[in-house]
Amino acid sequence: MNRITSEACKQLIQNNEAELIDIREPWEVEICSIGGTRIPMHRVPELAETLDKSKQYIILCKTGRRAESVANLLECRYAFQHIAILEGGITGWYETFEPHYEMY
Repeated sequence: MNRITSEACKQLIQNNEAELIDIREPWEVEICSIGGTRIPMHRVPELAETLDKSKQYIILCKTGRRAESVANLLECRYAFQHIAILEGGITGWYETFEPHYEMY
């Protein structure tokens, strides 16, 4: 599993080279979001087979801890090859691009 910085993530998304998957709970996404596909962590096992294994995915949560678990699951159980974790999660993203935003 790879870790990716906020800057690198932004570049990959802008260039349509990767798809962001936000695994936070709906109430968290309501507070702040940077887009991407929303799949709450508990639904990943039931929806993993609907994802395209040839795509590059960047997994996002609040700090990266839940994303690490999901990335491991996708790589080990479902044989995904192109999975990365947004380093620092959405917290790291906002610290990089909107440092004055008060995080939940």
